[in-house]
Amino acid sequence: MGTVKAKYLVGPAECNDCHSAHIYSTDFINAVSNVLGETIEWGEIEDVQKQSLSLFFIASGGSEQSFLKIFRDFKEPYILMTTPGYNSLAASMEIMGYLEENGYKGEILHGTPEAVAKRLAELKRIADAKVKLSKMRLGCIGEPGGLIASDADGDKLREKTGMSLVPVDINELISEYGKGGYPENKYTEELKKKGYKPEETEKALAVYGALKRLIEKYSLDAVTVRCFDLLDAIHTTGCLGLAILNAEGIPAACEGDKKSMISMCVLNALTGGSSFMANPSCMDPEKNEIIFAHCTLPIDMPDSYSLTTHFESGIGVAVTCDIAPQPMTVFKCDDKLERHYAGRAQLIETMHRDNLCRTQMKLKLEEGTKYFASAPISNHHMICKGDYKELIDEFFNSL
Repeated sequence: MGTVKAKYLVGPAECNDCHSAHIYSTDFINAVSNVLGETIEWGEIEDVQKQSLSLFFIASGGSEQSFLKIFRDFKEPYILMTTPGYNSLAASMEIMGYLEENGYKGEILHGTPEAVAKRLAELKRIADAKVKLSKMRLGCIGEPGGLIASDADGDKLREKTGMSLVPVDINELISEYGKGGYPENKYTEELKKKGYKPEETEKALAVYGALKRLIEKYSLDAVTVRCFDLLDAIHTTGCLGLAILNAEGIPAACEGDKKSMISMCVLNALTGGSSFMANPSCMDPEKNEIIFAHCTLPIDMPDSYSLTTHFESGIGVAVTCDIAPQPMTVFKCDDKLERHYAGRAQLIETMHRDNLCRTQMKLKLEEGTKYFASAPISNHHMICKGDYKELIDEFFNSL
């Protein structure tokens, strides 16, 4: 359980029973804390400034002048938590009127403790995601190659989000691979226990080790790898390496695709989980269904999986899996975070066709397939477990 700090503001004593307002406010904030699962405490200005969310608790009428004196010391948006008593809402609406007239962003949280906690959790998750993204270094190991709509403008990305693209020559990965070795962990042990072609599995895990060393060397938080270059150079693939990295919470994209790496980072920052980067391989517009497929996915995502060869080359080690039907979210954004797609979907089944990449998911899309036919953000899209459409849309609306 964490702690959230709120700047407590109350009107002048001549207009309020400040002691009673404080008791009432404390009871309310404790009720919200219980629902939120995090403790909300009154904090000094510097305490609130240090956190991702500028949170003010408007305890009573007459708090407007106190807010006016300090709000410029905080970053937007200004979140005003209110109670149903002591003219708290009235004061907050006056403050919001001022913010709106002067071009500042803010929001009033009002309602039951359950409603306030739900909205506060969403706002906090979005604010935390922005902070996390702003510090991320994204490793580009090789360029996108044959992909013509999957590059990224590093300057605009950094200006918009703070994320930095870090170029790394693919030959450096190949050189690191030649050194051999990889860190042992639960994922490498699990993979080796599959008993699939031990020599090929060791080669694939050596790619994972090389990636881990480059991540440490360049202080990377995510990577994309021009993995098809590895086929001729070292006669294996990056499928297992990327599968483990994604399971470890390090977004890792295939084919040097920078837009997909950025999308994976956004999704991870918002949800805290991993995502499956895949090709839309087959659409049925009448049924609103798409089959997505790729040869790797986060190793922590499936219910069960087995190992096989990489689809296009027939070499290396790739992953094929089974996942029970459940709600999913399909997501993609551009490199400037100006355009995005977030769609609710139901996983109908995982499949094992021999003419597609090894992990295959048939999804039914709530909004149909028109976006994919008329205006897709390039080819690859990210799929994660659960329904995060509203959270994703809210994140992009807040930018």
